[in-house]
Formats: sequence, structure tokens, C-alpha cells
Amino acid sequence: METNSHRTDEKGNLQAEENYAAHQENPAPSPEAINEPNDRPASNTMWVAIIIAIIIMSILYFVFIY
Repeated sequence: METNSHRTDEKGNLQAEENYAAHQENPAPSPEAINEPNDRPASNTMWVAIIIAIIIMSILYFVFIY
């Protein structure tokens, strides 16, 4: 079975995978992709911003429209 390292040509360009049969036994993503650290938690920041925006819009709605 092939390793998960990237194959390059003599110039250093990445080569496309050609041996798909080697991954038929284990077609899962590589362990590097699964165990990648979350060093850019943008989704957490987005949820906080959305919740704060909803709260502010609700307060404005009840103060000025209701």
C-alpha cells in the first residue's frame, strides 16, 4: 500500500494519483486530515457573532416596533 506522502516530479511539481486500487481497502481520509489541529476556529467566532447579532436585532425589534 502506498504512503500518504505527496509524489513530485524532478521539478518539484505535485503528481496526480494514478494507483486508485491501492486505496480500495482503506478509502478513508489520511490520518493527517483527521487529526489536523484546529488552529483557526473561525466557525466558533461566526456562531458568537450571529448570536450577538440576533440578540441585538431582537432588542431593537421589541423597543422600536413592538
